[in-house]
Amino acid sequence: MRRVGGILLTVTGFLACLCHLIVTLPLLASVLAGTALGSFLTRNTGLVFIFAGIYFIVALLLGYWLLFGPAWRMSNMEEACLTCAPAKTIPERSEKVDNVSAIRSME
Repeated sequence: MRRVGGILLTVTGFLACLCHLIVTLPLLASVLAGTALGSFLTRNTGLVFIFAGIYFIVALLLGYWLLFGPAWRMSNMEEACLTCAPAKTIPERSEKVDNVSAIRSME
């Protein structure tokens, strides 16, 4: 899942690049013509360029981190919750019985 997310963010980040936006913005505006979103894109191109530039930078950085960043540690048992991790030492039942009988004999 981490690899798919990294690839998806990297590809969409490259598509949102400002050099590609010269082609993709008119294409997207013509596909969305007659809708409120198409009207917004054609009237606010400066805002679209700003958000596309921000998305370009953030998507490439996050995509790089997901693809080449440190891997999650799944095999570290110290980080598992107590109910999921196997117990290291379980006292024997006979030891518990011996302790209880010793305490009763002291009374």
